[in-house]
Amino acid sequence: MSLKKIGQILHSGPGNKAIAKVDAPLNLGATVFDIRKKPIGVVLDVFGPVSSPYVEIEVKGRNPEKIVNYQIFAPSKSRPIKVKGRKK
Repeated sequence: MSLKKIGQILHSGPGNKAIAKVDAPLNLGATVFDIRKKPIGVVLDVFGPVSSPYVEIEVKGRNPEKIVNYQIFAPSKSRPIKVKGRKK
């Protein structure tokens, strides 16, 4: 599996959640990985500006406070979600 760097975890949220700043929007439900190719969790929400979005990740099997500042990766075949413009 080929992974590409997509961003960095900024801080932990309530429960088993973490917030990360990413380079491009990800699909909801996409799995994110650490540098050792171990899964961190799945994307629950994408928010913020389209040019530099943030994602909420549900962390599985780890303490979210211990993964702050981790670089995160996603499979390179993952495509960003399409954002529809306003209808005029």
